[in-house]
Amino acid sequence: MSLLEVTGVKKIYRSRRGGSSVEALKNVSFSVENGEYVAIMGESGSGKTTLLNILAALDKATSGTVILDGMNLNSIKESKVARFRRDNLGYVFQDFNLLDTFTLEDNIFLPLVLAGKEPKEMRSRLDEISAPLGIGSILKKYPYEVSGGQKQRSAVARALITRPKMILADEPTGALDSKSSDELLDLFAKVNQMGQTILMVTHSTKAASHASRVLFIKDGIIFHQIYRGNSSDTQMYQKISDTLNLLAQGGDLA
Repeated sequence: MSLLEVTGVKKIYRSRRGGSSVEALKNVSFSVENGEYVAIMGESGSGKTTLLNILAALDKATSGTVILDGMNLNSIKESKVARFRRDNLGYVFQDFNLLDTFTLEDNIFLPLVLAGKEPKEMRSRLDEISAPLGIGSILKKYPYEVSGGQKQRSAVARALITRPKMILADEPTGALDSKSSDELLDLFAKVNQMGQTILMVTHSTKAASHASRVLFIKDGIIFHQIYRGNSSDTQMYQKISDTLNLLAQGGDLA
């Protein structure tokens, strides 16, 4: 059974007076297997941010279903949505979303504090991930004292410490330099190899080339996908580039 099942999802935004509407998502269906690493690519306005917000339970579909590990997101009561997100999803965003008045360690602990976990368990969970993520020596520092790459590694740690069913990453390399981007993508690969399911929205062909599958969204629909198979990152990069070039020229992907 798939970890995530998205079926016939539509999202229509209507003006307050009901005079006009925008169909951001038209009929989106796809699934994500447990342990898979999926990238979603699309131009600005394609619907990928709307889709990510629905998957993150930050917004609800107008119609269709989103089922995560057997739970229908549309059926979750508003009073329980925040807890559902905290217990099931991890987030990595372009701008890190770290609190400058907290140390990196306290930023990472924050979702566990909100969940009411005991300090001993919090420390044990951090010890499990700090070495693999390479952040053990900077935990007592504040976000403004470290590099962008170190901030993003800390953001990954905050996402992982809740032991989520799936990590949602929104343009995770967007604010990083080339070296830090490479390090983060290597880190994502390592985390995925440990069994963590990742769904990443990105404009970056390089970032997408690290995924096991790439979905292309345009005008509110998913119209094409590429599987890695036995391809290397370089070969995957070329597949994605060729697809994007063909799309730009209005070519047929059939």
